[in-house]
This record gives sequence, C-alpha cells and structure tokens, in this order.
Amino acid sequence: METNNIHIVVNPTAGSGKAKRVAHHLLQKIKSISDYDFNLTFTIDKNDALFITRKAISDGASMIIAVGGDGTVNEVVNGFFIDGKPLNPSCELGIINCGTGGGYAKTLNNPDSTEEQIELLFKPGSTALDLGNITYQDYSGKTGSRLFVNECQIGIGSDVASRVGKKSKIFGGTIAFGITATVLAMFMKPLKVKIGFDNEAFQELSLIGLVIGNGTECAGGMKLTPDAKLNDGLFDVLSIHEMTIVQRLLNLSKVYSGTHILSPHFSINRCKKLMIRSDQAVSLEADGEMLGNSPFDIEIIPAAIRVKAGIN
Repeated sequence: METNNIHIVVNPTAGSGKAKRVAHHLLQKIKSISDYDFNLTFTIDKNDALFITRKAISDGASMIIAVGGDGTVNEVVNGFFIDGKPLNPSCELGIINCGTGGGYAKTLNNPDSTEEQIELLFKPGSTALDLGNITYQDYSGKTGSRLFVNECQIGIGSDVASRVGKKSKIFGGTIAFGITATVLAMFMKPLKVKIGFDNEAFQELSLIGLVIGNGTECAGGMKLTPDAKLNDGLFDVLSIHEMTIVQRLLNLSKVYSGTHILSPHFSINRCKKLMIRSDQAVSLEADGEMLGNSPFDIEIIPAAIRVKAGIN
C-alpha cells in the first residue's frame, strides 16, 4: 500500500449479525499489529457501501476492507469506480467474509477462519483481478450499469437468488440455496433467449439457466463454473439446457463437485463479452443481488482491481 489509510465498511446484518461482531475484533487486531490510520463505517441502506467506499477513496484510503457477504463486496467494488474509471488504481480491496454464500471469498482461496483472513489483509502484495460489467434495464425501465466480482445469472440461478435473499438463512447458505434450487429445479420452465458470444451471430436457445462466471463458486458452495479464473480476461459461460425433472435433480447434486459440466445437458463457452436478448421478461442477478431486466450486455474488464487474495 502507498499509505497506511484503511477504511472498513461493515454490513452489520451480514451473517445474522456476525459481521458486526467480527468488525470489533478486526479493529482490535489492527490496533495491536500496526500503526495504520483507519476508519470504520456501518451500512444502513442498500448501496451505502458504494457511496462510503467512493468517498473513502476520494479522501485518500489505500485499502477498503469489506466486512460482509458477496452483496457487500459487490457494493464496495462498485464504489472503486465512477463512470467506469477507477478512482485510485492502486487502492486495494480486502475482504472479511461473513456472508451466507461467500462464493467470492472461496473463489479467492481465502482462509475460512476470521483470524487468518485478518492476517491475509496485512501480508505484502495484492493480485490484479478481472471484473464484469453489466448494462441492463432496471425495474423502472431505465438503463443501468453495474460491476460484478464473481458471477451473474439468468433463469434458475436468478430465481434462487431472489427467493433466498428474501428469507432467513438461519441454517446457513448451503442449505438455504440447496433447498431452494431443488424446489425450483422441479418446476422451472425454460427461457427462450438469444445470446451473442463476442462478435459471433446470435444463437437462439431454450435454457433453464445461464451462468456468467468470473469465479468458480457461488450459492453456498456450488461450483457452477469450476474452471473459471479471476485473472484470465475471460468469462466461463455455463448454459443449462432443457432436461427432464429426474435429470435436473441428478445433475443438481453434481454442481457441488463441478462434475455437472461433463453432462451433455450443460455446455461451456468462454468469451470476453456477450449479449442476451429475449422477447419475454428475463431478470438477472449479480453476486446474489437482483439487478433488472433484459436486454443485457456483459463485458469482462481485465485486471480491474487489486485484491488481497489467497490466489496468486
């Protein structure tokens, strides 16, 4: 880091209140191991983390530490940029994972224990990682743009995120996402969509779901795009094709090991950008948060942000 100015952004409701408890432990640890200048802010409303981060970087922060889940990380990362341009390219992102899914932290190969996650924050160096950018229509019909760190989805993944996000996850992310995905797998009707990969012609597809993966894991441990890399300048795009209910349930159990991609009912494309069009209403989630409706234009931004990560 160029300076020792740290700003900690905490979602106090993440992990059923775990984030708030962890934040105090983090402060004690910072005080004991360093002479860093630091500030801490708790979020209250949606997108608070975005604006808190933006101001902190503008005021000279050299590291932003997000304490929460994937949704909190998403908001913080969007605060690193204005109109697609980084406020300070050398500012680093640190993560203390307290969320339900925690897919991005797992993809980063960050340690599970809070103590080890804190230690990682103060190890020298960080890794330049890719981000995705989505252009979409919000629910009021206006064109919006949003960065994502890990994944975005339409179809079954979007529906799962929407339903799990509205419910208590007292038994943990794996159970909450798993049960919801199982129920939806039995009843999900395929979407009719047109998809254009890079500069190729549009393909008309009938899909149960589509996963645009920057990272490997999401939804409480599902390895939907198991070979994706956060620093290769490409998305791994998983198409989930139509199949019988029995086939859906059998393949659902395989997503936790990543072996579902061996089934002919799934296909993987790698691309830098893709366009999604549909005559029917199609919603999209990004990093577990609902964004809006199609049309969608999605593009990779290589080496866009420096992250304190367990991967090299």
